[in-house]
Amino acid sequence: MPVTTKTLDKKEENENPFGLELPKAELLIYQHPASDESFLHEKPTKVEDVIEYLEAIENANKTDASKKREKSMVTMEDVKCIVTKRNASSTTSFRRVKAKRVSINTNQFTFMRQIDLEPDDRVLAREQREDVAETFRRMGNREYRKLNFTLAREYYTKGIQYIKDSPVLYVNRGLCCIKLREFKLGIIDCDYVLTNIDEKYLRAWLYRAAAYKRLNDEANFEYSVDRARRFNRSEAEFVDEFLDKMRSLL
Repeated sequence: MPVTTKTLDKKEENENPFGLELPKAELLIYQHPASDESFLHEKPTKVEDVIEYLEAIENANKTDASKKREKSMVTMEDVKCIVTKRNASSTTSFRRVKAKRVSINTNQFTFMRQIDLEPDDRVLAREQREDVAETFRRMGNREYRKLNFTLAREYYTKGIQYIKDSPVLYVNRGLCCIKLREFKLGIIDCDYVLTNIDEKYLRAWLYRAAAYKRLNDEANFEYSVDRARRFNRSEAEFVDEFLDKMRSLL
């Protein structure tokens, strides 16, 4: 059957019922690069390779997560290590210390005993302390005669602990200091006697003069000799003998 124009038109209407203008054949050949799917027709990727690649990614994520968790977590081994390394001496415990109870009556009794001593009791206590100090003085004198000046000074010091207003113990200790060439200590003992006990005490002035002479302090030496003579005019002969002996020993 011959194809007529009417037949073609009818066929075209059936293929294009909406009457849209179809693109020409040469236009269908061109496609946008982004819509090119020709790579799908190339050699397909193996499924095993894809799965292996996905597993590698998953394992890498798990490794990173575990590292972060290890840094943030403290294990029991770490706790044990910290506990065992603690220094027991550095730990401080706060405990309430129980205060010792002191009987008020006992304190009052002791205090009143010290206040309410009878005059006779005070005299007796003084005599007992003087006896002890005198014993130490004799022991010191014995060591001084043996030229044990250090030990003698110790005995004089112990005697002073019982009697603090005895000029003899101070000047004897001062003389030991001078013998040991500790002249300033000797001057201190002599000055204590002259300032607090007896400003006219002859031996204190003479030992003071001897110490200043050893220190080449002529002004204080002359002053000490002058005071010794002025306060003890009746002992002028003794002062002269002491000075002569002192000069012979220099």
